[in-house]
Amino acid sequence: MKKLKIRPGGLFTFLMACVVLMFTIDFAVRLLHPRVLSDAVVEEGNFLPVGVVKKKPPTLVSDENGELPTSPNGVVDPGYTSKAVAKDDIFKGRLVPYRGNMTVISDLSENRVNLSQYKNDYYSTLGDNLILNKDAADGFNTMMKDYNEATDLVDFAVYGTEATIVGSGSPCPIPFSESKTGNTVDVAIMGCGSILPYDGLDVEKWVVDNCTNYGYIVRYPKDKIELTGESYCPWHLRYVGIPHSLIMGANNWCLEEYINYVHGFTEDDPLECNVGDRNYEIYSVPSMGDVTYISVPLSGNYEISGDGSTGYIITIEK
Repeated sequence: MKKLKIRPGGLFTFLMACVVLMFTIDFAVRLLHPRVLSDAVVEEGNFLPVGVVKKKPPTLVSDENGELPTSPNGVVDPGYTSKAVAKDDIFKGRLVPYRGNMTVISDLSENRVNLSQYKNDYYSTLGDNLILNKDAADGFNTMMKDYNEATDLVDFAVYGTEATIVGSGSPCPIPFSESKTGNTVDVAIMGCGSILPYDGLDVEKWVVDNCTNYGYIVRYPKDKIELTGESYCPWHLRYVGIPHSLIMGANNWCLEEYINYVHGFTEDDPLECNVGDRNYEIYSVPSMGDVTYISVPLSGNYEISGDGSTGYIITIEK
């Protein structure tokens, strides 16, 4: 057989042709199949394109030893962090519907003010030590200012917040244990040199009709005794905050009905609510024992409140 002779110059030309061919094929593959975003490793930070919404991670639930999961599902999204919530926190928060002998836990982390000193000029206070959470105080001050603008009256008086005087000479028939939270006000009417019980009627009915616009509800409304366990008490107002009060007002719900409604929403399918330029997500997370880990945003406002029975209500302002 005749031997094939390869010249050095021909071998070099052949190798160069192979290299050029390989680069050409690689370029064509990259052009036809570009690398997708999910293939990339994204460092911590806000690098997503405008318009791309980053989904919240699932709530992290500890095991029986209180340890966080180590599987890929346990990785916390860079925009969120995990907050440990104790079992007893079921009974703490603005949305707990305290009833009967239920333990009342006051959130001492709330900013508190003395309403006797913090009030504006549109209502009176009876007593020198009326402690109220600041958000509730701000809401009440604004409501009283708007009440004056609507009626030209300044006849409301607050005589109870954390503690209420009952008995002879008091317009308050009974005290409520939930007052210890610092999220309630008991009101009366100043008239003819005396203090009159507030019955929610006449011109003063404006407060009953409009309090939900300021984060307040009539805690024990009409025709809800089978749910609340209490008769109509227009004089006992409870601060639950926006947007909860607005949702309850729009649907004529008492607090118990609202909590039952929110139980139908989850982290993956939250209740969405828009109030002006503010957007909210609200959902329920069941308690998982001694510790439940809940994912919360690193930026933006959020609130965790117990529901008084099975878990927690999460409110996130976007």
